[in-house]
Amino acid sequence: MTNQVTFPANVGGDGSTVTDDSNPATGLANGGFRTRLLPMFTNIINIVNWFIAQGNSVVSSAATQADNAAASATNAQTYAAAAQAAAGMPSLIGKANAVLTVKPDASGVLWAQLPATFNTGDTITTANTPTSPAWLKCDGSVYLQSSYPALYAKLGLLSTPNAPVIPRTLPSSAPWTAVTCGNGVFVAVAGAGSNAAATSPDGITWTARTLPVNANWASVAYGNGVFVAVVSTAGTTAATSPDGITWTQRTLPAVTSWSSVTYGNGVFVAVAASGNIAATSADGITWTQRVLPTSSNWWSVTYGNGLFVAVSSTSTNIAATSPDGITWTQRTMPVTTAWTSVTFGNGVFVALPNSGASAAVSPDGITWTQRALPATASWASVTCGNGVFMAVSGGSSSVAATSPDGITWTQRGMPVAANWSSVTYGNGLFVAVSNGSTNAATMSAYSYNAATQFAVPSLMNPQGIPTYIKTGL
Repeated sequence: MTNQVTFPANVGGDGSTVTDDSNPATGLANGGFRTRLLPMFTNIINIVNWFIAQGNSVVSSAATQADNAAASATNAQTYAAAAQAAAGMPSLIGKANAVLTVKPDASGVLWAQLPATFNTGDTITTANTPTSPAWLKCDGSVYLQSSYPALYAKLGLLSTPNAPVIPRTLPSSAPWTAVTCGNGVFVAVAGAGSNAAATSPDGITWTARTLPVNANWASVAYGNGVFVAVVSTAGTTAATSPDGITWTQRTLPAVTSWSSVTYGNGVFVAVAASGNIAATSADGITWTQRVLPTSSNWWSVTYGNGLFVAVSSTSTNIAATSPDGITWTQRTMPVTTAWTSVTFGNGVFVALPNSGASAAVSPDGITWTQRALPATASWASVTCGNGVFMAVSGGSSSVAATSPDGITWTQRGMPVAANWSSVTYGNGLFVAVSNGSTNAATMSAYSYNAATQFAVPSLMNPQGIPTYIKTGL
């Protein structure tokens, strides 16, 4: 059997054929290899080179196609980015693990980077509905503390704006002028030549007490383990009590009409309703006379944010501030009126007038801004507790008001029309007393059972997109 190899011209050969016999034209036997072996190897090399060239051509073509594909992808991204921009859509570049959300004002969309995890108390605003019970809608709803213990531990007890005002009864129809709370006890004092006082552990059940002398008791405050009351009849009379039950008469440093007393920064500060007289005391027993910046009818004093602030009920626009009750600086209120009450809470001072519908708010007691009250009334007293301001009015009125910030106010109704003279906060309750009647009132900071329940905050995007809070479950 003869074997033969042909070297085709279409793959780099010369078209010749070689056989292993003695064929004189093609054979390698009988010395034929002498003339055919070298051409045969040349053909083999040429054919190998042909295949190498073909392979390189294929690789080059593939590379060109890959480059073309990359260019097409780049062009596609460019066109997509242009289309996104034209449609108001943000770029995709660098937005791995991000979500597209609607802007708070609903004017478009933006990217929000999702955190790796959410912690208890974290909130998200989304048009989707997250899984419950892991998330709760922030709509002010009330839940059992035992159902969401981790969230309750974060939030605590949040005040609610719709708690009812409940009528209560004082022990007599005395001219009750002031009420405060300290050491878990509410204490009220009466004026107009009376020696009446009253105490209550809860603002509901009241017990009559006796002050050391008959006088026009105008104000009462608690601090440093003691209650201190001052008299507005021209004189030097004050009184102290460790519990609101047993009282001891004390002496103020000047004969004047003492109108208001407060406690802060380790010191009691009292101001007078005539002249430029103030007084300070560390214990309510030993007093030192101080000088206010100008003569006026200083009617109310409070403490907050490291500062004492006093306002005047003379139709004026003056106030005064002091870091220690000793050195005072005159300040300017936003309008001229008879300012009758000032308090501190939620990082701001709030002052109310004797009449009208304008309040004043200040973050520092120095710069004041006029704010609108919900009604024109004889505003007598304002206080703050658990994140809520509450104001009451006198002159046989049932008008009251509450505010979360001293800026936006909501009118409230007292249970009866009365000469509501003073309001305070303590033990989770607002407590108000009236001048010349047995009418008192309480308002809880919570519209739910604070012993077993809690409320989530009420948060809503202006466009109506709900907010949810992480519960920890």
